[in-house]
Amino acid sequence: MEIAVIEKIKNLPQQTEESLTDAFGVLMSIEDRKSVDEYVRWVRTEAMKIKSATMYDLIKRTYMYSAQYSFDDFMVAMEWNREPKARFWLPRRKVLEGKHKIATQIQEFIDDPNMLYLGFSMPPGTGKSTMIKFLLSYIAGTEPKSANMYVSYSDGMIKMMLDSVKSMLTDTAEYCFHEIFPGLGMPDTSAEYKTISYRRAGDFPTLGLVSLGGSVTGRTRSNRFLVTDDLVKNKEEARSPERLEKLYGDYTATLTTRMIGDSVKQIQLGTIWSAYDPISRMKSEHENDPRYKFIAIPVWDENEQSNFEYEHPDRYTTEKIRDIKKTIDSADFECLFMQHGIEKEGLAFPSDSLNYYNGVLPPGEPDNILFACDVAFGGGDSLSMPIAYVYGSAVYIHDVVFDKGDKSVTEPRVVGKILHHKIKMGRFEANNGGDFYADDISAELKKQGYSINISKKKAPTNMSKLSRIEQHAPNIREFYFLDDAHRTDEYRRFMNEVTGFSFTTKNVHDDAPDSLGQLVEFMSNGVKSVSVAKRLF
Repeated sequence: MEIAVIEKIKNLPQQTEESLTDAFGVLMSIEDRKSVDEYVRWVRTEAMKIKSATMYDLIKRTYMYSAQYSFDDFMVAMEWNREPKARFWLPRRKVLEGKHKIATQIQEFIDDPNMLYLGFSMPPGTGKSTMIKFLLSYIAGTEPKSANMYVSYSDGMIKMMLDSVKSMLTDTAEYCFHEIFPGLGMPDTSAEYKTISYRRAGDFPTLGLVSLGGSVTGRTRSNRFLVTDDLVKNKEEARSPERLEKLYGDYTATLTTRMIGDSVKQIQLGTIWSAYDPISRMKSEHENDPRYKFIAIPVWDENEQSNFEYEHPDRYTTEKIRDIKKTIDSADFECLFMQHGIEKEGLAFPSDSLNYYNGVLPPGEPDNILFACDVAFGGGDSLSMPIAYVYGSAVYIHDVVFDKGDKSVTEPRVVGKILHHKIKMGRFEANNGGDFYADDISAELKKQGYSINISKKKAPTNMSKLSRIEQHAPNIREFYFLDDAHRTDEYRRFMNEVTGFSFTTKNVHDDAPDSLGQLVEFMSNGVKSVSVAKRLF
């Protein structure tokens, strides 16, 4: 009956302050608020079109209403009365929710009864711990009679989180918690025991906060949410497999035994430091289990454009990220900022181990100009084609094609590079259509009257691909690569994949280092007409 009334109002030729107020009044009488969410958002959208104090108040009321079932709206509603400069969510929402759907993904995890675990990783300073403060407050409001735990590595972090959540639940001037949940009243809090509770005295608290090294026995349990935040204390701990093994043991043997029942959901935040850190261990064991979800957002995308450039002074601009990358260890950058856990000792080509030049080639004609091409047809892999200028024993990787496009995009680019550099010979891997790709390139070059020696060779299996990179790694380290100041964005992406490649952990992509291995192999076995000798400059 109520929906019919709303539909009648919705079908009016023009909405007015009175019609929208009436519509929202009907919505407020419906007990299952989430079932009418689309109508609440319709009222909000229409109210925004009418610029008046009455409609501003109505918009606020829609947020207070939907904040009881929407984590995204909850964060907006909680900060409604705060000064714009003091707000956390709205300045970041366009990116964190609009681009990455973080609040939506968290809400879907909460609402799905089958989901058990959410691993959540973002770079430092992007707001993941602050979002957890809001999430703990949201849980306290939506499920005040549940028992939940929050765990971090230090007592200091626990105290900070306790103070923050307590402020959100009790500071009526700063936050709107009691407008969203008007019937809850003030919680019982204990600074000594680090608890916040709406449950009866003697019960496990609504929220118990403990440090990883602290005792949890008898103090708190979880029957709904177990939230862990940055269990790895520092880089030194992250670089020790033995300490990480103990940490994972503490997590599985101590914390998870405090969970009661089958409906407990685990939320784990942290930096992806290593194949042995807790989130990586969980991923390796449960990656194919649909009940386990993993969110890892790197500081920039595959085109090296910032993923966190929101309207706030604490944002990461693309320029800022590039400056950071220049000043810290490449392994630390991969872990902290790219959420790509690697073992520093396992990096095949650390950036500080390679040779660089300023883009100026040695004088005279090169002995050869050639390429090797690892063909890809889109789908997340990159066509990788390093172009080498050979001067005696010195090999300069003077240009690259490194492109995720399909062949309609990459074939013209490959042809263009061959013509531009006047390349003499090249090799394509012939697997999965690579031989046809090579034929296309040959045919197009022939049309343009350009003669080049092009060969094809079948690719090895994945295991032998890794072996090939390892086998040719010493030769690759002898190559000269463009220094950072003289790289195109494409060359920079290529080098990021090279310097982030590891022999000891799973690599997301290996196209760039594999193409360099192919280049070494081609020069060693396939280029018979070139004499390699030391050249003096």
